[in-house]
Amino acid sequence: MTADLLIKGGTVVSGGRSARRDIFASGGRITAVLPVCAAACARRVIDARGLLVLPGIIDAHAHFRLRLGPGKYTSDDFTSGSAAAAAGGTTTFIDYTGQGPGENLLAGLQARIKEAAGRTYTDFSFHCMLTGWDKMKNPAARLAEAVKAGAPTFKMFTAYGARGLMSGDEAIIAALSAAKRLGALICVHAEDGQVIDMLTEAYAGLKNIKALPLSRPAFTETGAVGRVAALAAAADGPVYFVHLSSAGSSEIVAAARKAGLKVMGETCPQYLALDESRFKGKDGYMYSCCPPIRTKEDNARLWAAAKKGQLQVIATDNCTFTRAQKNAWKGDIRKLPMGLPGAQTLLATAYTYGVKAGKISVEKMVQLLCENPARIMGLQNKGFIRPGADADFALIDPSASVKADWRKMRHNTDFSPWQGQKLYGMPKYTILRGSIIAESGELTAPGQFPGQFQRRVKPQII
Repeated sequence: MTADLLIKGGTVVSGGRSARRDIFASGGRITAVLPVCAAACARRVIDARGLLVLPGIIDAHAHFRLRLGPGKYTSDDFTSGSAAAAAGGTTTFIDYTGQGPGENLLAGLQARIKEAAGRTYTDFSFHCMLTGWDKMKNPAARLAEAVKAGAPTFKMFTAYGARGLMSGDEAIIAALSAAKRLGALICVHAEDGQVIDMLTEAYAGLKNIKALPLSRPAFTETGAVGRVAALAAAADGPVYFVHLSSAGSSEIVAAARKAGLKVMGETCPQYLALDESRFKGKDGYMYSCCPPIRTKEDNARLWAAAKKGQLQVIATDNCTFTRAQKNAWKGDIRKLPMGLPGAQTLLATAYTYGVKAGKISVEKMVQLLCENPARIMGLQNKGFIRPGADADFALIDPSASVKADWRKMRHNTDFSPWQGQKLYGMPKYTILRGSIIAESGELTAPGQFPGQFQRRVKPQII
């Protein structure tokens, strides 16, 4: 039988190896990965000679259409955000539910799926926000319902008490214990909220962006990471730390893993390749995110941790704002929106500042962007190039570069933290279930939305 698609002669990177192969796909799935054969054919053939063929990138941490208040949202919705993701080589993203503290998890999941359905260019899934544990009736049973519905990962916070998001130690231990029983995973935004609130008030009078790093110094993250890791040890439960920004945090994760704890960590391109010097320019406030970008030493040590397997995932924490939205802060750090666009540049920044810079191998990059997110987040048909997997791919020319320019990106914003930077690894083709959804940064079928909700299985603790 003739295959629907043949990706011919590219260097396939998967499973820790790179080799020239022909990939055959039919019905949206990979049917064979074979040595290169001149006579191989299919209904559609992509000449991948000279290209790296990667699994479709998985962004395990994204925020699209994040509600900020009544009628207020981040500037990327599911359509613009997924368009940016597709143009950048991402074929699956995992966002978050939006129900309030103590509200029903399953209802929050169903509402968020409805928001995204029919509006995405890529596949998608959701982590469940897990706030207001003490307000929930039988919270462990609510977790079980979400796991059964295909959302086995849950997010808790050690910050944002004023917004009702912060969880105390008792709630975190209870959630970790429930996750252990259910085969679920607790993801934690680890910052010391009480100290940050105190420091924010202390430095708000500066009326400039210097207040951000001063109010969120590295110890506010490392202290919270250490405390939550200790709680995970007490509960013997699994924890995944999101968006780690400091070298100290990665070292705590490494020590916890060495001690046999079920602890995993994620970092982001902004913490690997941007540093606090960005705050010095006239656009310094546009680089606001939390935790904040830190030092060049943190950059280097986070790369080293990723290389050694001490951190398992690179994701974006995409949270897009326009200049107008950020300008509304008027110098008051308490009113400055926190977040950066990153969906379109995840692969390119990891490749440029990681692989091209000699910090990690291309095989390690694929592990961090594809294989580990698939395993940890329970995406059983994603992340690998092998028969039976979804035919999701990002094909890149390793020698081609582009100059980053927000005007040419699909994000709904007028800013990029990578503006003017020479980036390698922007995909020539992004392929979702055997169909090309983006080519050389352009959508192939604007207004057609092939993205599907991905029901996930129980996470692997790696």
